[in-house]
Amino acid sequence: MKNIFHITNGDHLAEAWKRTLSAGEVIICREALVSGDLKAGSLEGFWEVRAKSICEDYKISKENYYEISVSEFEKILSIPEHSEVNLWFEDDLFCQVNLWFCVSLLSKVNDLKIYRVFPKTASENRWKGFSDSDNLEIFLESKVLFNKNDIELAENLWKAYQKKDTYSLKQLAENQSGCFRFLKEVVDAYINVNPENFIKNQFKKGLTDFDSIFEKFQEELGIIGFGDLQVRNIYQKLLTQ
Repeated sequence: MKNIFHITNGDHLAEAWKRTLSAGEVIICREALVSGDLKAGSLEGFWEVRAKSICEDYKISKENYYEISVSEFEKILSIPEHSEVNLWFEDDLFCQVNLWFCVSLLSKVNDLKIYRVFPKTASENRWKGFSDSDNLEIFLESKVLFNKNDIELAENLWKAYQKKDTYSLKQLAENQSGCFRFLKEVVDAYINVNPENFIKNQFKKGLTDFDSIFEKFQEELGIIGFGDLQVRNIYQKLLTQ
């Protein structure tokens, strides 16, 4: 019997998956690679760099980071050959960067069948992804298989993002891939949208309540994919300046 794995971006989707799906093992991508230091010469060094960034941003211990985050990524590297892997990631920048990294890890395992599972695409909630979905089974019916070029594209996107190489990112975003929709828009948002400036502008307009700013952020910058923790970190930093 074929081994089936589902990699979800965060715990919320993992819990929904456990309630509605039966076949396969779930692995949770618990990271926010969209921000913080990413440069390291090895995977072990990368965990050290990320632990420092996450501990500073989210006030958790280094031990906690290794326990809840690194342990899940190690599960990815331990997936047996010839397994099926379904990647449950949304289309916003936050999720896409995590997806690129996960594919780069999966590329180290031989003979996997890797699939992208897509959320809804309705224009009014394009960036809400799986959050308003009651039945996840239906999304598996239209999953898309990664071919060699798709995997290579993900690896190159991750390498360019890790180096903050915007020129290469723009070039890579021109590639057509059934596994990466809205790629050009997401890369453009990374290069051209500044969340700090957005929140500063809300302050200038007299909007200082966090809940109101967060609602506005999601409404206008949903493509970035920040949750309340990421927006609050920026908000509190700007308040103390």
